[in-house]
Formats: sequence, C-alpha cells, structure tokens
Amino acid sequence: MERAAAHPSTGIAPEHRGDFDAMPIVLRDLLVAELASGNAIVEVGHSFPAPPAGAYFRLANKVSTRPRASSEGLQFCERNSSLYSGEFTDADRFYFILEPPDPPPAEPDMDAIRKAAEGPAGAFASRDAGSVLQDIGRVARAASRPGRKRRSGNALTSTETPTGAKRVLHFRDTRPPEDIQFALERILMVLFTPAMTDARLTMTATAKLIGATYDVALRFEAAMPRENCYTLSVEASWPAEAAAHDDYYRKTSGSWFAFWTRDFEAADPPSPGTGSARRYRDLCEAAMTAEQHLATITAIQQAIVTAMKKGARFTTAHKEGGTTITWNGERFVRSDYGDDPDFKIFAGEADFLAALRQFYDWETSKNLYPGKASDLAAWKLILRLLRAA
Repeated sequence: MERAAAHPSTGIAPEHRGDFDAMPIVLRDLLVAELASGNAIVEVGHSFPAPPAGAYFRLANKVSTRPRASSEGLQFCERNSSLYSGEFTDADRFYFILEPPDPPPAEPDMDAIRKAAEGPAGAFASRDAGSVLQDIGRVARAASRPGRKRRSGNALTSTETPTGAKRVLHFRDTRPPEDIQFALERILMVLFTPAMTDARLTMTATAKLIGATYDVALRFEAAMPRENCYTLSVEASWPAEAAAHDDYYRKTSGSWFAFWTRDFEAADPPSPGTGSARRYRDLCEAAMTAEQHLATITAIQQAIVTAMKKGARFTTAHKEGGTTITWNGERFVRSDYGDDPDFKIFAGEADFLAALRQFYDWETSKNLYPGKASDLAAWKLILRLLRAA
C-alpha cells in the first residue's frame, strides 16, 4: 500500500492539509515538532473525541517533544482506553492530537493467584464467570467465559516478519461456531464471512487498528461429544509504516491477540478424522443459517426492539462516565452519567432507532478506517453490543 505524498514542509499528507490548516497554531506546532522528531500520523478522523466540525490526528508513538502536561495553551489529559492513551487539545476542544493506546495488560497468572489463595485444607478461589448474554436469542449470543489453559506445546504458534506477525491458536469450547463468531465480532467490531473451505467451516474478517491490518480466520475443526475444536489465525501487517515503528506494531499485535483470545481454552489440535462427522455437519448448517431471518435492516431493528422490551440494554463506560439505553416499560430512554450527565426520553420507536444508529456510528466503523460500515453491517454490529438485563 502506497502512502500519499506528504506536504514537503510539515509531513502532512495532502488529503489532510485542510484539517491541519484549520487547527489552532499551538496544535499545529506540536504536530510538526513530533513529525520532525520521527513520529508519524496513523489516522485522521472527524469523530470522538473531536466534534464533527473538528478533527483529530492520531500518532504512532506518544508525544516526546514536550512534557505530557497542560501548559502554553495546550490541555493534556491522560486516558486509559483501547482508543488512545493521551490527548492534547486547546480550550475550544475542536481539534485533538491523540497518542496511541497502551497495549492491553497482561493476563493474570491464575496458577499464582490460586496458590496464594490456598487455605489450610488446600481449597482455592475460582475466577468469577464472565458475563453471559441471555434472553436475546442466538442472534446476540456472544458470551465470554474465563478459559482454562491446557498444558500443550502445540496449541499456539507464532511467526514474525519485518512488517508483520502471524499467530495461530488451537482451542476447544462448548459453544457452537456461530456463538464464537458473534463473540469475536463484538470484540473486533467487524463482521465475519462464513464459508466452507476444504470441507471445514471457516469464518474470515479484516480489521484495521492504529495503522495495522489484521486478517482474522476462525476455523471449525471438529465436533467432539461435549465440546468443539477450533483454530483462530490472526495475521497482522503494517507494510506502509516506517521501519522505526516495526517494534511498536509487533508488540501491540501480540497484546491484541492475547486480549482477543483471553477467554479461549487452548488445546492441541485434534487428530485427523476425530469427532462426529454428523454432529459437525449439523453444527455447520446451524451456523450458516443462524441469521437468515436477519437479512434486512428492519428485521435487525425489530430484533433489537423486541429484546429491549424483554430487558436487554445497551451500556457504555469510560473514565468520564458512560451511557445506558433501556426500555422503561413505556418508552426508550437514554441516561448519561459522569462528567456530562443527561437524560432523554425518545418520542417513539423510529426516533429511538435513528438516535441509536447515530450513537454507535463511530463504534461500528472504528476498525474499518478509512472505510465505513454499511447500514446493514452497522446494525448487525449494534445487535452484537446488546446486553442482557
């Protein structure tokens, strides 16, 4: 992938020059200084945290040319989210310079935790089960549960190149293929495409995170009596980025993979021919037809409305607060808490659905940049975000 030629004096690509020129001078000076020091722009957008009339420039590395603190007309705020780790803006808060997110934290050593919790009788504390989506049918069954890591030398393989990394995990799970698919779609915020490849059900998707492309493939390997065998392959690549950033992308790709697979039970791949062929065919057919009834936007919207009237809800949370969207028995309502509290009652179903689509517009396209999710895809992803009461 070729990158557009940058402006000779600032390093700003021509398609982003208008946004750069509109920025306050203090932000322009910071951006130019960072580019001159070897930093790079990995994304320019016009959504959160910037209002539609503004823009943000996301950097490949954290700011190094000035203290990460508020001063000299700039406001700095440390963040702890999957979107970015710090933001620089001015008093008007229309334009932002964003730092890349910190890698997800390492998974806790459960063996050490259990050992520390052992009592005189040898009892140990167990992890709490993950949240399970209920009462919204198989459409939104994206349950995640804490996974046990079986001791295995063949469950995980990893290969690296100068501008890429590929990781393959073999795991077992009691859930059917479509539930694993929906759970991954909820985490990655991209839809998978199922197909039969070499007599095996394979679901593929592509996500773009902070300058890197992730090609993801979930393969249903075998149907055992009580569980199913899967292979998850994630190939990350960043060929258009400067060589100085290779180490950053290599490390973050590993962190993202660990985060996405944290609830999977690693296990050796099944031997050829193992499992029930009939059960495998039945599960494949169920997976391929799981959402046949959701072929239109209207059908998806009605599935959401029906589920919410039975108690399902949408929730978001971040450092500054969060939002809850529910049905109160008579109307759909939105409640915001934190720094900007608010409460809204929607006049009717159409009003509510229009507001819901707008609320999740950025979320449903965040890993497709610079692309945009279609309305049908966006509504399916919104459905994935629905939570049980």
